[in-house]
Amino acid sequence: MKRNTWITILSVMSLLTVSLGAGSTQAAQATDSEFTIADFRLNSAQELVDVCSVKAGKEHYDMAIAFCFGFFEGAVHYDEAISNLEWYRDLVCPPPEATRQQAVSVFIEYLGDNPDYASEQPVDVIFRSLVNKWPCDK
Repeated sequence: MKRNTWITILSVMSLLTVSLGAGSTQAAQATDSEFTIADFRLNSAQELVDVCSVKAGKEHYDMAIAFCFGFFEGAVHYDEAISNLEWYRDLVCPPPEATRQQAVSVFIEYLGDNPDYASEQPVDVIFRSLVNKWPCDK
């Protein structure tokens, strides 16, 4: 991929991040996972866990789960895009039957077992958890 294409992709991702952070900051009524609308800012891996852990039937469930799956899907697509570069090696090698829900569950469980990473960037902890579960052969 050309350098200008990567710059464009990263610029769009940055704009989306800023626009999400500038959105509504009113807190929704807390659920079992302590989810609030402010968690959509994703300032930490814990906020992504909160978004991905909303129970069915709770306020904003559909929006939260769609956001969670979309975030994971974007991270996976980015990883797949750069894995085509000759200098990049695959980090995560899930089995072909692995689902998006399984990846989310791996992430949630990993952060539960490793709370020291709760304040880190969500995408960093996503890949840390998935590499831990499904490492690639060297």
